[in-house]
Amino acid sequence: MNSYERALLTLNGEIPDRVPTFELMIDPVVRRALLGDSEDYADFCEQVGLDLVLTDTPSKLYAEKVVDAASRTIVNEWGIVRRYNEQIVSVPLEGPIKEAADLKTYRAPDPYDERRYSQLKSLLKRFKGKKLVGMHLHDSFNYPAYLRGMEQLFMDLILDPDLVRGLVRISVEHNIAIAERAIELGADFIILGDDYGSSTSTLVSPQHFREFFIPGLQEVVSAVKAKGAFCLKHCCGNINGILDDMVATGLDGLHPLDPSAGMDMVAVKQRYPNLTVMGGINCAEPLTDYSAAELRAMARDVIERTAPGGHFILASSNSIHSQVKLENFLAMQETVREFGKYDNG
Repeated sequence: MNSYERALLTLNGEIPDRVPTFELMIDPVVRRALLGDSEDYADFCEQVGLDLVLTDTPSKLYAEKVVDAASRTIVNEWGIVRRYNEQIVSVPLEGPIKEAADLKTYRAPDPYDERRYSQLKSLLKRFKGKKLVGMHLHDSFNYPAYLRGMEQLFMDLILDPDLVRGLVRISVEHNIAIAERAIELGADFIILGDDYGSSTSTLVSPQHFREFFIPGLQEVVSAVKAKGAFCLKHCCGNINGILDDMVATGLDGLHPLDPSAGMDMVAVKQRYPNLTVMGGINCAEPLTDYSAAELRAMARDVIERTAPGGHFILASSNSIHSQVKLENFLAMQETVREFGKYDNG
């Protein structure tokens, strides 16, 4: 059974030969630790045997112009000012929508620009039918926060709800357009990367999520599934307050359900028997500081508790960031191959 078949069976609720593996992002530092002079994502995924592969973080789909080289500050096609640090994802600093009137003249980047699809095409050429190939996009929450600024967006929920709805509409339409084109090109899945939670709760009230953002998520999920692809959701933080709403949109998988943010992966799996849960390995101390033996023991325990019945994909609790020890990541992969096998007898 190859990676594609393994992931396909898992997402369809069937039992594969073993638990599949996935990562949302893998920092170039970790890639180079394995590959030497190269940091090629596809080479890394092939060597370690990940079953699902994915395009880069969505911000990488857009051209950037340097604002200040010393501080590594750029502005991208959205008009969003962002700053790079030691990690792979730049941090949004300032958005272009300063007042409601700006929304009337604002135009989102062209979703059909060929640069959006170059990495996807490369992954499809190499892995189509061999691994499950996906595209990483946003849904209804992050772009409104980037375009307006998160603090201002939260005030707008009360002071200018029509502005929020307009921002959500821009995000939803843009991401649906890219998702549909990606699926036409051959993408097997879309993963939506907007984070809704803090370590203790949702970023805004569940009521505000249901009013302003869940309907947009529903639109994107429905569009993806109508085109015949799987729709997965990455969402950090404690999302217990809106979990029913999220799953009801028709999501096929949910990542990472981090216990450190109050999420119980096994309980979620039991509560939603048609949902594939993705995650299980804390990307903080276990992957950065544990010995390989300690990491192996943790991974085995996660697999033994979560794998029975299928609908489980092993991954880190967020991504493989620059501080992750390569030997621990490899120990995680070795453990799933040894102990993630299903008894089909």
